[in-house]
Parts: sequence; C-alpha cells; structure tokens
Amino acid sequence: MPRWLKLLLVVIVPLIVAALAWVDAPLYQAPIVEATRVTNQKAEAITDENQNQDHQTNQEIRARYLNTKRKGQTVSLNNTFTDSGTIDFEVKTGNQLFVTSGKSPQIKDLKRDWLLLSLLSLFIVVLALTMRRQFWMTLISLVLNTGLFYLAVHVDVTNQQLSVGLLFSGLAIAFTLITAVFIVGLKPLAGVISGVTVLATGLAVALGYAIMTLTNYAGIHLETVKYVTQAPQLLFYIQVVIGALGAVLDIVGDISMTLAASPQTGKARFQTGMALGRDILGPLINVLLMIFMVGTFSEAILWLRNSNSIAQTVEWVMGLGLAQTLISAFGIVLAVPITSLLMSMRRGTTR
Repeated sequence: MPRWLKLLLVVIVPLIVAALAWVDAPLYQAPIVEATRVTNQKAEAITDENQNQDHQTNQEIRARYLNTKRKGQTVSLNNTFTDSGTIDFEVKTGNQLFVTSGKSPQIKDLKRDWLLLSLLSLFIVVLALTMRRQFWMTLISLVLNTGLFYLAVHVDVTNQQLSVGLLFSGLAIAFTLITAVFIVGLKPLAGVISGVTVLATGLAVALGYAIMTLTNYAGIHLETVKYVTQAPQLLFYIQVVIGALGAVLDIVGDISMTLAASPQTGKARFQTGMALGRDILGPLINVLLMIFMVGTFSEAILWLRNSNSIAQTVEWVMGLGLAQTLISAFGIVLAVPITSLLMSMRRGTTR
C-alpha cells in the first residue's frame, strides 16, 4: 500500500467516524440537546474557606432537542462554570449535551462520543497498518480480554457471595493464556510464556505483600483506594495483579520469542536472554512510572495548589501508585532470569 494512501486513511477514517458520531443522537435513549445560543453573564470573583480565589460565570442557554419525542423542540437551560473547571465545564454554541428528563431539564454532561470513537478508530487504523497480518489476531485478543473483564465485573456485582480475589485472579490467568495463545499460537511456547508470567507476577505480589506487612504498611494509605468502602486491601492487590500482568507478559513474550528463534542452547541462550532483559528493563519500568504519573498528575496539582506540602501530596496521592509501580517492577525483574533459565532448558528453535 502506498505511503500516501496510509496517511490518507489515518486522517480520513477518524474524521468519518467523528462525523457519524456527531449525528448519532437518535440512537440514545437519554435526552440530548444542542446548544444554539449561549449568553454568558458577568463573571463573579469567589473565595472558598481556604482563601482559594476563582471566577464563576452563569450561562443562559437556548438548546434544541436532537432525539426522544421532543426532537426539534427548544428548551432554556442554565449552567454555571468556574475558570478552574475542576467540577464543571463551559457550554459553547454547538455543544451537544445530555440533559435530565422532565419539564425542567438540567444539564448532566457533555456528549463526547464523537471524540472517543474517532480516537478509537485512529488507534485501530494505525494498528492495522503497522501490524498487518497480525492485526486481526491482536484485535480479537483485545476484544476477548475486554469481554472477559466486563463479564467478571458483572459476576462480581450480581453475586456478592463469590470471592473477589479468586474471581480476578482467575481473570488474570485467563488474560495471560488468551494473550499468549494469540501471540505465538497453540504451541508449547504459549505455555511457557503463560507460566512464567503468572509465576513472576505471583512472586512479585507476594514479595510486595511481605514487605508491606513487615513494615506495617508505613506510608501506605489503603483508605485512599478510590470508590472502595469495604476491603480496600484486597482491592489494592487485585489492582496490582492486573496492572503488573501486562508489563510482565510483555517482557516474558519478548525474551521467549527471541530465544525460541535462536540456534543457541544452554548457557549461551541464558546469557542472551539476560542481556536482552537488561536492555528492556529500563524503558519498560520508565513507561510504567510515566503511566502512573499521568494518572495522578491532576490530583497532585490540586493538592499542591491547596497549600499541601510535596511530602503530603506524594504520601496521600501518589503513595499507592508508587507501591503498585514498584511491585510491577519486581515482577519485571524476576521475569528476566526465570524466562532465560526456562528457555535455556528448551531444545531446538521455534519459528
């Protein structure tokens, strides 16, 4: 395929998807309106109990229904937003909004599906162009894993007597098996990749649990696990297992497939695996750290702007994330020698 055609697909497909999503309001059951006229009142200075200063603006909005029985009818709405925008947003002419039902509708949220779907289509197009023949296998694996995760959450919500730890531990093993099979096919190598991934992840979590238990969870505030009112410790370790799994599987897969295709045997193969692991370790751990930092960046800035110290912010906002990253790093480090050792004991090469 010519390069110009690839670039055209990368640009055109997301634009088409965004355009289709922009007019998909009739597919929703929830009422959706489009702002046709927005009038902003004069901004007012406000100060909270901590002397944080902001500006608040009231908006008068005229909007038109895009779906339901009221399609085409107009309605008047009110909105209030602040310059900081921490818990609100500014409505602009042309924005599509979810509103409540009833005679006096209220704004619930912005309709953003056009943006999400266009980004998803961009991801799929780039994936297809770069992976070529392996694209469909990767996409099927992704869909299956997503479906399994949704099923596990549904089972957890509907069956309160089922052990959450066992459920999501089984889910992690299923993720590993499915991904390994789709990476290398139904071969013994898939079993090696799955086994090492589960072993390294289990050892890393056990090591992290032992360290935190011996230190009595000093500096670790399990009560900050989001949206959890019961058993925060269990949910924290489930997050650790799911989070570490992908990184460990990545490095195990890379080393295993490289060594499987190598004509080397015994000690030479082991040394090659260790050298390859050392090259991958640094970048992979840095990626994990950056993913964690992005997830906590906005909340950390909010804490710092509210006169909290850096030490306090790190302990309460970033503490759990740092612990998860470190445990994942344990798993990555342990995976290198284990994978290299097992692959050095295998004979022959695999294409």
